[in-house]
Amino acid sequence: MTPIRRYFLGLSPLLVPVCAVAQTETVTTLPGIVITTDREPIPVEKVTGSVTVITSDEMERRQLRTVEQVLRQVPGVSVQQSGGPGSLTSVFVRGSNANHVVVMIDGMNYNDPSTANGAIDFAHFLTDNLDRIEVVRGPMSTLYGSGAIGGVINMVTKKGAGAMNGGGYAEIGTRLTTSVGAYARGSVDRFNYNISATGLYAKGESVVPPRFTPLGAYVDLDGYRNINLASRLGFDLNDNSQFTWFSRFIDTNVKFDQVGQEDPNANEYTQQFFNRLQFDGNYFGGLWKPTVGVGYSTVYRHDLDYPSEQVPANFFYSPSPNSTFSGRTFTADWKNIIEVSELFNFVGGVDFNQQWAYTNINVDHQFPLFNPLIENWGAASQTGLYGQIRSTLFDSLTLTLGGRLDWQSRYGQVGTWRAGAAYLWRETDTKFKGSYGTAFKAPALLELYSTGAFCAGNPNLQPEYSRGYEFGVDQGLFDGKVRANITYFKNAISNLIQCAPPTFLLLENVNNAQTEGVEMSVQIAFTSWLDLYLGYTHQLAFNVDTGVPLVRRPEDVFAARLGVRPWEGVRLGAELTQVDGRHDIDAVTGTLMTPSPYTLLRATAAWDVRKGLELYARAENILNDQYEEPEGFKPPSVQVFFGARVRF
Repeated sequence: MTPIRRYFLGLSPLLVPVCAVAQTETVTTLPGIVITTDREPIPVEKVTGSVTVITSDEMERRQLRTVEQVLRQVPGVSVQQSGGPGSLTSVFVRGSNANHVVVMIDGMNYNDPSTANGAIDFAHFLTDNLDRIEVVRGPMSTLYGSGAIGGVINMVTKKGAGAMNGGGYAEIGTRLTTSVGAYARGSVDRFNYNISATGLYAKGESVVPPRFTPLGAYVDLDGYRNINLASRLGFDLNDNSQFTWFSRFIDTNVKFDQVGQEDPNANEYTQQFFNRLQFDGNYFGGLWKPTVGVGYSTVYRHDLDYPSEQVPANFFYSPSPNSTFSGRTFTADWKNIIEVSELFNFVGGVDFNQQWAYTNINVDHQFPLFNPLIENWGAASQTGLYGQIRSTLFDSLTLTLGGRLDWQSRYGQVGTWRAGAAYLWRETDTKFKGSYGTAFKAPALLELYSTGAFCAGNPNLQPEYSRGYEFGVDQGLFDGKVRANITYFKNAISNLIQCAPPTFLLLENVNNAQTEGVEMSVQIAFTSWLDLYLGYTHQLAFNVDTGVPLVRRPEDVFAARLGVRPWEGVRLGAELTQVDGRHDIDAVTGTLMTPSPYTLLRATAAWDVRKGLELYARAENILNDQYEEPEGFKPPSVQVFFGARVRF
């Protein structure tokens, strides 16, 4: 992807926006237990915020192959993908920026220091071998530091246990889209293991909408390849102490086009490598549970886009033929959970984050006078000290209060805090919840150090800040067969980083925004053979200074899915997602516009032929809705897949 396309796709949502450290427990998570909201395992009825948990069973049953597919039906979350598989994918939580969410896998921060604003590209995350994905919404910097303005997305790998078991799958679909994967997991004495390998290939189709392509004009295919290797290896020193090593390697290649323009020579090659070593203890009968971890990650992208007949070179513009982007992150953390009693506990610790970024743009350019070589590099470190107390009174009322101080090598000190309450009225299975918190986002490295004639980095930038609150009700009916919830939220975000008018020479802290909305969902499971889910999110996100709506944050999202098990071993499913009230930048005029609403319909079917063998099929975008999200990029047309899965 050319640097200018990646930059403006990241910044065009008006809010232009490094360093959070988080961790997951190495214990197996039980149903009804949530980790991410309080940075420790707690029952869901004691959670004071909003969280959605998608388990591995659900992802497999719904045949969700990528994380972006999982997130599309999560309340309060908007996903924007610039075309087909592998295309730049941004995630917005409760109307905040794409870089206003902390993303982690197995405790390792996945935010990318080499992108223009530090936002992560969700395009390459696959769901294979994940135990669960937890999506926490609302300001969470008190526990997770920089970036947690919109929330936290936590992906947790399964832990191996018991006798060796494994499996694999293979599927093929429209336009030769092929995916294969295999895993092996288990435990031997004090050693446990889980290793997996997954590959995905898509021949692809053009992401340029037909309205930009004259009849008979050249059309290229934007293919994609993705290889994921992951492992989780653990060793129990004794009954109270264990080490775990998490590792993940992602290697991809995607062909892409410019906005409304076929570009046959454009390729992006990406390699991401993440490692984390973690120690977990459990002492004094569970009174003290320390966790110590160190991690190191690298992200490397190589963009090749030499001139072609469709995108020729000239003195004033041509593709950036050879550009590289490199980011590295080192983390260290020490967390402590202290269970004072059944009614009172404390979680707190310290974490450290060091990031480096280097970019090299326009290497081998034919016209260096007008398109000069641009090299950018920078580094920053951040140390955070945090703590939170949680108290449960009368077995029904849970109160939390936490605070955090961060010291950053560029701008100094920043503090955040959060308070929450949850009350469960057991007689009616009614839970009331509410919380208020503050959060911040440190300037990304390239926002501080990048060079250029316009929108250059500014070493004097300050963090972006937010404050927000929410309150809601969760209601269970018919002995838990029906569960409904409604939550209202409101957030104010200030000091936003933007290319500042009137000169547009530097990035500055100039903007303010507000987001508010309502999230609702109903889950119905009256019988063992049928379940129904309905979800709706209404949100307003706008620039406080101008009143202009923020782009790529839909005002209304409706989601529905139905699961049916008519016979033993047979599973059928249907999902519908409708998106309306969108705002975007017109790909031709550059002005604010309102795209048409769109509807996505998908269906799945699976049959257990015998023990250990499953055949399945699914169809995506059944209505063949040719919407553009974002503006200027077309999604894949209707697709059908067939596959088989084996287990042993």
